[in-house]
Amino acid sequence: MKKLSISKVAVFFMLLLSIEVCSQDYTLNKSSSTITVSGTSSLHDWDVISNDFTGHMKLQDVLNGKLESLYVNVNSETLKSGKKAMDKKTYKALRTDEFPNVTFSLNSVKSQKRIDNLIFEFKLTGDMSICGVTNSVPLDFLLTLNGDRINITGSCIIKMTDFKIEPPTALLGTIKTGDQITIKFNSNFIKKRSN
Repeated sequence: MKKLSISKVAVFFMLLLSIEVCSQDYTLNKSSSTITVSGTSSLHDWDVISNDFTGHMKLQDVLNGKLESLYVNVNSETLKSGKKAMDKKTYKALRTDEFPNVTFSLNSVKSQKRIDNLIFEFKLTGDMSICGVTNSVPLDFLLTLNGDRINITGSCIIKMTDFKIEPPTALLGTIKTGDQITIKFNSNFIKKRSN
């Protein structure tokens, strides 16, 4: 009887381990995710924020946070500053009528470090496409496992001119936008349900 119980426990843990170690797909929960683009100008700093974007990711090994794929797609006209005039200039600079989306896709994981039992630090590179131009950009973030949910927070720095974007100006060029911008994100993903 005792041997049978031990066998049942062993089988249970083997099944549990096989479930956790296999790859899992996650989809972005846009209702609790934000992307913030921050920059400078000769007058003041500025931010535009999107709470409406899509994405998905796959972990090859859930217990060890091994990232297999990551993809995010932002409709550029969901980026809002709260000022219509600034938004209009932003969309013009991004040429949203011709290139409506900004995308990011994982290229390679450079390093991964366990910070805590369920928190991992990643350094990776990915392809970012803006205005029809695709560049490889470095990206650093923290990944936190929470049951069937994953949170990633981090940032990357790019230059607008690297993507053939002319930094916007105002008041006949007397107010100039800085070339360098910071993209910060706080994104939540939910485990995809199997059919």
